[in-house]
Amino acid sequence: MTPFLKLFATFVTALFLSAGLVQAQEKSEIAKELVDKAIALYDEVGQEKSFATFNDNTSEFVFDEYYVIVADGEKGTFLTHAINPKLINNPKLWDLQDVNSKFIVRDMVETGKANPTGGWSNYTWTHPETKKLAEKKTWVKPHEGKIFMVGYYD
Repeated sequence: MTPFLKLFATFVTALFLSAGLVQAQEKSEIAKELVDKAIALYDEVGQEKSFATFNDNTSEFVFDEYYVIVADGEKGTFLTHAINPKLINNPKLWDLQDVNSKFIVRDMVETGKANPTGGWSNYTWTHPETKKLAEKKTWVKPHEGKIFMVGYYD
């Protein structure tokens, strides 16, 4: 391989790696912004109206792979879930584990308690489109005894 081709290959590799990093940064910003927007709506219109909006899978709070989940800040019980309403008020979620035996909802609650300005909870889950295991990163932010969350697949 000529020096030019080596340099070009290095450049292309760096370009693809940086594009992946930018995409991950963009995804994390979208998750954070959507949580803040959800909290703002909750504060503006109250629990009943905001939860109805978060549960509506045609609302502006559900798009691409993003959707807002609100959970009880102590028990982790989901209070909203637009993608799978069967998960709302399901006490069995507290014991839900990923393939690595990580207690997902417990980690979200602990992350919320430990990070009043927000924090990340990561776990492995089946990607709904690829049907393959993937890391899911969820931004968790506590507010008024509840935890507001938005995640994405890495």
